[in-house]
Amino acid sequence: MIKIKKIIAAGALSIFAFSAVGCEMIQKTPEAIKNTVLAKVGDVKITKGEVDEIADPYLQQYGSDYDTNPNMAEQVKALRTQAINLLVEEKMMLKKAEELGVTPTKEEVDSEVQKYIESLKESYGGDEQFNAALEQAGMTLDEYTTKLTESMKNKLATEKVTEDLFKDVNITDEDIKAYYEENKDSFGEANAEHIVVSDEAKAKEIRERIINGEDFATVAKESSEEPAAAESGGNLGVIKFNTTEYDQDFVAGLKALKEGEISEPVKSQFGYHIIRATKVKQGTFDEVKDSIKTTLENQKKNEIYSSSIEQWKKDYNVKIYEDRL
Repeated sequence: MIKIKKIIAAGALSIFAFSAVGCEMIQKTPEAIKNTVLAKVGDVKITKGEVDEIADPYLQQYGSDYDTNPNMAEQVKALRTQAINLLVEEKMMLKKAEELGVTPTKEEVDSEVQKYIESLKESYGGDEQFNAALEQAGMTLDEYTTKLTESMKNKLATEKVTEDLFKDVNITDEDIKAYYEENKDSFGEANAEHIVVSDEAKAKEIRERIINGEDFATVAKESSEEPAAAESGGNLGVIKFNTTEYDQDFVAGLKALKEGEISEPVKSQFGYHIIRATKVKQGTFDEVKDSIKTTLENQKKNEIYSSSIEQWKKDYNVKIYEDRL
C-alpha cells in the first residue's frame, strides 16, 4: 500500500502505571525478580515489576513464551528499554515538580480522580456497568482508585513542570512568514491518481500509453501491481502536500506536478509510480499561518523538552542497568 501505517511507540504510559520502590534480594524467586532494580533516578529505584507493568501488555503479542524465546530477545529488550525511559522521565518530572514547588496537592489529585471516574461511569453507561467492568478486570473500586490516584499525581506533576518549561515559548509573525517562504511548496494539495509497478521500464511504457491518450483509470485497473490501486483505478483522493501519512518520495513526486500533468516514474519503497495530479491548489499564507504557528511551537517545545530531559539525567545521576533486562 502507498499509505504508511504509523506504529505508535509501544510502552505509552497508561493511566494505571504507578510507582513502587523495590528491594534487592539475592534469591531469584519470582518476587526477587520482580524487585530487580533496572534503573535509578537519584535515590529512587525503578524495578522490573514497574517496567513489566507497562511493557507486558505489548509483549503478550509475541506469545506467552516471549521471555524465553531467543528470537524475541531484541523486541523484548527494545520494549522494556522504552518502558524504562518513560519511567525515568516520570521520576525526574516528580523531582522537578518538587524543586519548583508545583507538586500537586492531595485535593487537586482527588478532584481529578473523581472527575475521571465520573467520566468513565458515563462512558460505560452508569455505575452498574462501570462496576461490572471493574469486576471483570479483577479489581475493586478501592484498588482501582489507589492506582489511579498515583498515576494522576504523576500526570498533574508532569503538566505543571512542562507548563513551566514552555512558558517562554513565543512564535512571532516574522517566524511564521519566514517558515512559509522557505516551505511554500509544502502548503497545498492535489487529487492524486497513481499506478504502481515493480519495474521501471514497465512504468515508462505505462506512462507512454497514458500520454498517447489511453484512459488513466482503465490502465491502472489493468496494470497496477497494487491491489487497492487496481481496484480504484488508481485514485487516492486529495492529498495534502505536508502529509506524513504517505511515502515522502511519492509526495515529493506529486508536489512537483502541475494541473493534469503525468509524472515520470517516481521510485518509492513500494515500487515505481506513475502519478497524475488534478485539482492542484497552493495554500495561501492566510490559510496556513495558524498551522505553521502550531508546527513551530511544537518544534520549539520538543527541543526544550529533549534538552531538559538530557540535562536532568545528569543532574539526578540517572543510571540504567541494561545488563539486567
